[in-house]
Amino acid sequence: MSNENERLDNAEVLKEVKDLEGLIVGKFEEIEKATAQANGELGELKEVKAETKAKMEALTKQYDELYERLQVVEQKGAAISEGKGEDTIGKQFIESDAFKSMAEGKTGRARMEVKTAIINATGQNQPLVQSDRDMSGIYTTPNRNLRIRDLPPSRTTNSNLVEFTRENAFTNNAGPQISGSPEAYENVTKPESAITFTLVNEPVVTLAHFIPASVQVLDDSPMLESHINGRLTYGLKLKEETQLLSGTGSNHQLNGLITQATAYSVRSPNLTNEMDIIRDAIRQAQASEYAPDFLVLNPSDWYDIEIVKTGNTATDIRYVVGDPRGGMMPPNLWGLPIVITNSISSGTFLLGSRNAAEIADRQMASVEASREDSTNFQKNMVTIRAEERLALCVFRTEAFITGSL
Repeated sequence: MSNENERLDNAEVLKEVKDLEGLIVGKFEEIEKATAQANGELGELKEVKAETKAKMEALTKQYDELYERLQVVEQKGAAISEGKGEDTIGKQFIESDAFKSMAEGKTGRARMEVKTAIINATGQNQPLVQSDRDMSGIYTTPNRNLRIRDLPPSRTTNSNLVEFTRENAFTNNAGPQISGSPEAYENVTKPESAITFTLVNEPVVTLAHFIPASVQVLDDSPMLESHINGRLTYGLKLKEETQLLSGTGSNHQLNGLITQATAYSVRSPNLTNEMDIIRDAIRQAQASEYAPDFLVLNPSDWYDIEIVKTGNTATDIRYVVGDPRGGMMPPNLWGLPIVITNSISSGTFLLGSRNAAEIADRQMASVEASREDSTNFQKNMVTIRAEERLALCVFRTEAFITGSL
C-alpha cells in the first residue's frame, strides 16, 4: 500500500504544480498587459495613472505569492522522492498491478498510464526558466574600411578659417642679359619675370550627430553605452570620408577632392578600356608636372579591371593584371597603389598627389553626454553627441584628376 500511497501523493503534487504553473503564466500575461497600458499612458499623458500603478503593484504581489507557493510544492515533491530513490517509468511499470497480473498468467497484456510531465513554456515568456542570453556583444553590420583621411597629410589649427596662398601664374622670362644693336652684354636691362598669387580661404566645417537615451537603460546596460559611443564615432568618420571625397563646398560642407579635382580630358576617339583611361589620366597629370601617387576606385570598377583577360583562343586566356591565385597585394595599377572603397561612386575614379592637399583639424572627433538638453532632466534622459571640426585645403587642383570609367 505504501507504493500506492506514494504514487497518489506524487500525482497530487504533479497536479498542484501544473495548476500553479498555469496560474503563474496567466498572471505574467496580466502583468504584461498592465505594463503596456502604463507605457501608453506615459507616452500620451506623460505620467502613469494612480489606478494603473495600483493594479501593477497588486498583480506583482499576486505573482510573487504564486511563485512562492510553487516552490513550496516542489520541495514537497522532492521530499517524497527522496524517501524511495529514483522512480523511473520502467520501475513503475514493473511494480504495477497490471504487470504482476500478466506475470502470473492472469491476463495476456499489461498497460499503465503515465501522468503528464511538466514541460517548459515555449517562446519568449518563460516564467520558470531563465533565458541564456549571449552577452559577448551587439552584432552589427560591417564597418567600412575608412582610408581617405590617410591620403593627404594633416595638421592642427586654432582658427575657424584656414587661409593659404596659391600661385596663380608664373611668367618665366629668364634669359641671357643682352640688348641693343650692336649687342651689348653689360649695362643693359635684364629680363623681367612675373608672378601673381591668389589668397584661398577654407572654412572649418563642423560634422556632428547625436542620439537620445534614457539614464536607466545606460545604467542597466553599460555595454549599450560603449556600443552607442562606438557607432556614433564610426558614423562621424564615415561622413568625414564621403565629405573629403565628394563634399560640395556649399551649405557648410567640405570642399572635397573630387569636387575640386581637374576633369579628365577625354581622348578622341574615346578610350573604352578602364586601364587605358586611367593611364591616360596619369599622362594628363604628368603633362602638368605632377606625379600621382594614389588611385581611388569603387570595388565594382576594380572587379571589372581584374577580370580582363587576354588571348583569342581557349588555350591562351590569361588575366591581364596577374595570376588570380596570388592576387595583387596590395592592389596597384600603373605603379599607383589603389584605395578600393565604396565611398567613391561606381564608374568614377580619382588619382592625385598626396602632398597637394592637407587636412586641418580644429577639433578631433569626440563623444560627449549631457542631461542639459531640452527636457532631459525632467524625463531622466541623456543626449550623447559625437562631433569634430576640420577643413580640407587643396593647394593645387590640377594635381588631382577625376573622370568616368
